[in-house]
Amino acid sequence: MGYPPRMDRTQDDRPLTLSDELARERNREAADRTLLAWIRTSLAMISLGFGIERLGEAVMAFDGRITHFATYKTRAAGAALILLGVAATLAGLWEHRQVVAELAKPGFRYTDRAPIARYLAIVVVLVGMAAMGLVLVRF
Repeated sequence: MGYPPRMDRTQDDRPLTLSDELARERNREAADRTLLAWIRTSLAMISLGFGIERLGEAVMAFDGRITHFATYKTRAAGAALILLGVAATLAGLWEHRQVVAELAKPGFRYTDRAPIARYLAIVVVLVGMAAMGLVLVRF
C-alpha cells in the first residue's frame, strides 16, 4: 500500500513537524508488527488443527485396538481450528488496511476501533467448548 503521503500542515493548521512524521512512521511500523502477530497466531491455529486431524488418523492406524474412538471428532476439531486460523488472518488483514488508511489521512487523530482480537478470543472459547463437547460425547 505504501507509506502515507507527506502533509505540510496538520488538521489544526499548525505546521507539520519532524516529530509528527516520526510518530506517523512509528504507528505504521506498529501496524505492520501487529499484522505479523496476527499471521503468527493464525499459523499456530492452522498447524494445531492439522496436527489434531492427523492425530485422529494415526489413532485409527492401530487397527481397532483403541475402542470408542471416532475420527469425525478430531476431523471436526481440526477443521474448526484451521477455519479459525484463516478467519484470524483475514481479520488481521482487514485491521491492518483500516489502520494504514487512517494514517494516510491528513491530520490523523487516534480513534478507538472495534476490538477484533477480543471477538476472535470469544470465537476461540466457543470452538474450545465445542471441541470439549465432542471429546465428552460418546457415540
